[in-house]
Amino acid sequence: MSRMLNAGLSRRSLMVATAASAFVAATPAILRAKTLRWVGASNAAMSDTTAQAFDFFAERVTELTSGQITSDRFHGDALGDDRDHVEGILQGTIQFAAPGAPLLSGWFNQADIFVYPYVFRDVGHKDRAMTAIIDDFSERMLETVPLRILGAIPRMGRHITSNTTIVTPADIKGLKIRTPQTPMWVKAFEKFGAAPTPLPFPEVFSSLQTRVIDGQENPLATSFQNGLFAANKKLALSEHMFADNVVVIGNSVYSSLDDAQRATLHRAAREMEDEFRPKVQAGEADLIEKVKAEEVEVNEVDKQAFAATVTDLHLEFPHVTEWVKRIHSIA
Repeated sequence: MSRMLNAGLSRRSLMVATAASAFVAATPAILRAKTLRWVGASNAAMSDTTAQAFDFFAERVTELTSGQITSDRFHGDALGDDRDHVEGILQGTIQFAAPGAPLLSGWFNQADIFVYPYVFRDVGHKDRAMTAIIDDFSERMLETVPLRILGAIPRMGRHITSNTTIVTPADIKGLKIRTPQTPMWVKAFEKFGAAPTPLPFPEVFSSLQTRVIDGQENPLATSFQNGLFAANKKLALSEHMFADNVVVIGNSVYSSLDDAQRATLHRAAREMEDEFRPKVQAGEADLIEKVKAEEVEVNEVDKQAFAATVTDLHLEFPHVTEWVKRIHSIA
């Protein structure tokens, strides 16, 4: 059974693990086929379903290969953030990771599709669409960068928190809403009518307290776990974006495997998706009740009205137009 390493790992131990993975990468293929020990990384805390799904995938790979492929997994900030993890894969010091899908736009701009507002109708549509497009998207990305996506780690939609009841775009007009520092996010909230305010996430809580910003948007689990409802007492269930994490592997590592091993990776990814999609949905329902218990006002929004404000967004981001049309065609 694979040995999981936590964020308390010493730098000396990390150097040893990195050197070990480099040795594995340099070993002749005939020897690697006997036993492989990979380094994997997720930026999520071990209590988060993203980390749990990543571990599930890795452990299933070990089980399905009868111990031929094992792994050491680093969670939290032990190996840096998601960007560091992708760079590690490209440099060969990490074999697989679980970054947020939108982060991949730094290497392949079509990954902006994963934060295109209201491209997914609901969580069920998002799950079906991710299953339908993920392999084709991965093949397209391989034309630009040697990264392969194996599967989608499910996450729920992003919601808006503030101290204003938000039901329609008119309610958000002029509100300073924190967004990540990416063009599509900023443009989407401009079209909603808000005053998007890009900030690094660690600054969000203090900025809410000091009213530098009026609100923010994140998956409910992120808002709850980071105590943001101490500053914002209203939650609008906008589900304006769905952005899964993804299991990514270096294509050189993938290519070094035989057909049976590759099939095992894909099978483990499918099993992970099937296992965690219902769990994540159930967890969202539980979180809503916990948020209400903190005397937070929770309300639905007019999603059609919000979606109508961004119907032409793809004209400003034409590199995602093909994917927008394809996702919209999925029942």
